Amino acid sequence: MTKYLIPALLSIVLMAGCGKSKDESATTLIKTPSMVCGNCAKTIKTAVTKLDGVEEVNADVDTKTVSVKFVPAKVNLEALEKAITGAGYDANDKKRDKDAYDKLDKCCKIDG
Repeated sequence: MTKYLIPALLSIVLMAGCGKSKDESATTLIKTPSMVCGNCAKTIKTAVTKLDGVEEVNADVDTKTVSVKFVPAKVNLEALEKAITGAGYDANDKKRDKDAYDKLDKCCKIDG
């Protein structure tokens, strides 16, 4: 009986994992034209990672983009953009928060 019970339980566990919807996670690419250095990338990554539902964040200074893997049921593109603009950076067509921008290190400022 035991020789049949273990494979049956294993099959149930594996099938439960396979039943997950492929739509649970999504990935988006956000343009961040005001990201100029590694400090910028770190600040943006920190701000976005704080959001509930964010699974992975990659900020690329060379392409001036941020790739975010997230759970749409918990967070949306607007919230991701707001986290970035709230940290002092432009995100897609959204403009950065001026007060947050003013607090950035000098190397992170594109306006002189």
